[in-house]
Amino acid sequence: MGKYLMNKFIHHVNMNESAEKEYKSNPRAFVEMWEKGEKLKLTSEEREALCAKDYGKLYALGAHPFTLWSFTEAVWLHEKPREELVKDYKEKAAKAGYPDFTT
Repeated sequence: MGKYLMNKFIHHVNMNESAEKEYKSNPRAFVEMWEKGEKLKLTSEEREALCAKDYGKLYALGAHPFTLWSFTEAVWLHEKPREELVKDYKEKAAKAGYPDFTT
């Protein structure tokens, strides 16, 4: 399933305000609950990156950059100033180069 499921999760959190709130309050519990509901499995790397809200790792794993940025803003903006978040996101994306985003 790989990248498709990871991107589906990111899209779900982006498009659903209650999912966003639940995810932000307890990422690990939300990821586990969502994965059970999908009856599909994320890879262990994807699961851990989502649980840790690690946007750099998600980018390196091939998360779609446009939806990933929206996701990053939604789940991190309340924790970091926007300028700091943009700088950190760009630095982590640059380290990953240009991952394969195809699903």
